Parts: sequence; C-alpha cells; structure tokens
Amino acid sequence: MAKSPEQEHPKKAFGWAARDPSGVLSPFKFSRRVLYCGICHSDLHMIKNEWGMSTYPLVPGYVQFSCTKLLEK
Repeated sequence: MAKSPEQEHPKKAFGWAARDPSGVLSPFKFSRRVLYCGICHSDLHMIKNEWGMSTYPLVPGYVQFSCTKLLEK
C-alpha cells in the first residue's frame, strides 16, 4: 500500500505561497523533504504565472518541482 504524502514526508514546514498570479504571498503550511532552499528569478516568474504553467498554491523555492510535496492545511 502506498504511503500518504504526510507519512512519506512527515516534516512540517511553514512558508509563503502565491495562491494566484497577483504575486501576493501569504502564509502556507506544508510537508517537505528538503532542508534548505533559496529563491531565484525563475521563482518570480512562476509566482506571477508569467510562463503560463504555474499551479497554485505555489511555494517558491529553488528545486521546488522535484523536492517539495505541498499539503495545504
């Protein structure tokens, strides 16, 4: 049986997420499996959906696509 995301990545985290293309960030709780991440200019494009492929909520951070599982609380 597959583990739920909460079981697979039990570390709780707090961050700031874009919830729409306005670029406004708001508090967001999620589970994570990365220890550190940074933000780069590409993240700013993703926050505002300037490339037309963002999915919200979006917690910006380098390597977000491969390392972060978001679980809105």
